[in-house]
Amino acid sequence: MLRTILVALDATPASTAAQELAIEIARRQGCAITGLAVLDRVHITAPTPVGIGGMAYKEHRDQVKLEEAKAFLTRLEQGFQRSCEAIGALWQIIEAEGVPHELIEQESARHDLLVIGKDTDFHFDEDPSIADAVQTLLRENSRPIIVCPDNAPTDGPVLVAHDGSVRASRTIHMLALLGFAQDRPIHVLSISRGRREAEEWARLAADLLIKHEHDVTVHGVASDADPADIILAQRDALDATLIAMGAYGQSTWRDFFVGSTTKRLLNACPCPLFVHH
Repeated sequence: MLRTILVALDATPASTAAQELAIEIARRQGCAITGLAVLDRVHITAPTPVGIGGMAYKEHRDQVKLEEAKAFLTRLEQGFQRSCEAIGALWQIIEAEGVPHELIEQESARHDLLVIGKDTDFHFDEDPSIADAVQTLLRENSRPIIVCPDNAPTDGPVLVAHDGSVRASRTIHMLALLGFAQDRPIHVLSISRGRREAEEWARLAADLLIKHEHDVTVHGVASDADPADIILAQRDALDATLIAMGAYGQSTWRDFFVGSTTKRLLNACPCPLFVHH
């Protein structure tokens, strides 16, 4: 059962979608939600070349930028507070200063689920690429994560990608235990060179989800194609609004969440990804 959600507060389109999704999950589950606002002082005051006599100007400019960032965070926090109070959620806000992914990892230990926009970096600018902090969290964070694109629908089918690995099995189990997809149809997709093996993997995952009272459909696919292509095609066919999968998997998926395939999937997929180790 889901008790606490941590959501990273930033103003990028994906971060805004992540906040809306986290608040909607909190409303449905009746759980507490924490907004984390990070001031990345090191980034804001990073050294830059200055001419003779320019250091005093830079110090003044850095101070102005810090004050602007603090004011911006205050506005984000106020918006988050209003949204939480509108649904009667139990909420809190944590302000922290330091390296974003380190602070998120630390605070995640107190929560069941992390929800974050794919472009969240707390630098208060719009960058369509996957933020470095998010890539690090996908590799290292111990809690399950939902990574959101610019839109994060809260209804519709869930696509579970199961490759027969231990990590994929853990992800599926965590999805069932947290319960936030309870009322949504689930489609289990497994991909292997042989159809029989793919169907066996899919049935294993389906059996567990059925025990948790999910409506499950199995898709076993025999293919040597890039798993990302198949996942995206299946997502489009089902109009799935959430994809769940393990952070690492069998040899063909081993580096799925550390290389170019990850970036392509996260950039191309129009729905959130639920990831766990």
